[in-house]
Amino acid sequence: QHPNIATSPRTMSSSKHEGVTNPEPSGEAEQASEPDTKRAKTGDELKDDPEQKVRAEKQVVRKEIRAKLKELSTEEIREESVKVWNKLMELPAYKTAKSVGLFLSMPKSEISTEAILRQCVADDKDIYVPQVGQNFENAHMELLKVVQGDGDTKKDEQLFYEAWPKNKWKIPEPPSDMPIEMAQPGQIDLLVVPGLAFDRNGNRLGQGKGYYDRFIERMSVKPIKLVAVCLSCQLLEQGRSIPVNTYDKPMETILSPEETITRS
Repeated sequence: QHPNIATSPRTMSSSKHEGVTNPEPSGEAEQASEPDTKRAKTGDELKDDPEQKVRAEKQVVRKEIRAKLKELSTEEIREESVKVWNKLMELPAYKTAKSVGLFLSMPKSEISTEAILRQCVADDKDIYVPQVGQNFENAHMELLKVVQGDGDTKKDEQLFYEAWPKNKWKIPEPPSDMPIEMAQPGQIDLLVVPGLAFDRNGNRLGQGKGYYDRFIERMSVKPIKLVAVCLSCQLLEQGRSIPVNTYDKPMETILSPEETITRS
């Protein structure tokens, strides 16, 4: 069994509790990510265009969740993040995974991945991280295998990505001189998926570019475990649903600080 990543308030072990519940670029950087029209459509026009109606509904949820994320302090994000990663480490999907796809988090308004990246290094997992900076216009993402030298994971040691160049969302990306080992279907055992909002049916709302939906579609020709992670305010309350289109990929498991949701 893994020790907890860090000392944090004790969490319940049952899958559902009272209360609350990257890379796809996230946070403020993608606020205009859904395609815009030259003028707002009327209610009657939206009724005749179901896909556009869903997009409009998504934007309402995005605005709501982004406002909540802005209110979180760095310490609140750190504490909630640790709870989520401690839960991830207890999943059989993590324990048996030889390779893990992980996003590198933005500086703020997003669950922090620093602790779980350190743990993956300590557990000798093969780590794949996103590269999106090569093709912003086509919203294309690849996950590249991290190639790193020997080193330990002490708290004061620099993680492999800390010296990497940052893309326009201030997210580190693999440097150009790192050997390119692009993930192929079947090479990632567990994909940890970020998002802006989630519901209890396993639905995910991304930032609007579709990076992960497209990547998952390509990888799903072979088995891959999908586990989404979020902060408490990103899980919609009971009875609310994420508006979805046919191309939106549902998650198998969603982890928040207080809840573990598994899609049946």
